[in-house]
Amino acid sequence: MGDDRFPSKQRDVTDGDRKRLDDLDGRLREARKGSEPPARVSNQRELGVAYRVMVEMFVGVGVGGFLGWWLDAWLGTAPILLVTLILLGFAAGGLNAYRAIRTYSEGVERNDRPGG
Repeated sequence: MGDDRFPSKQRDVTDGDRKRLDDLDGRLREARKGSEPPARVSNQRELGVAYRVMVEMFVGVGVGGFLGWWLDAWLGTAPILLVTLILLGFAAGGLNAYRAIRTYSEGVERNDRPGG
């Protein structure tokens, strides 16, 4: 009881098929030589920039909040300065984070250029 769906012998590869496969393999190797991917920046550098952005945001809000709370307690203007300086701290942290990302992006672009 033989099952024709699963032949036990594989088809022999002829010389013509082998030559075409070798030719295709050679062309693929040549095509891959010219298109090497650009060098990747290390993951540690990317992680460092991400942590820097996070710290910039938290420190801006934290310092603004602390100064606002302290000035409100000293001047008796609660919560005006607290809210104002928290918003100002958020804006300062966002600006510093933007600068850090821009500096990182410019460094990556310089390293990705051919011959750069």
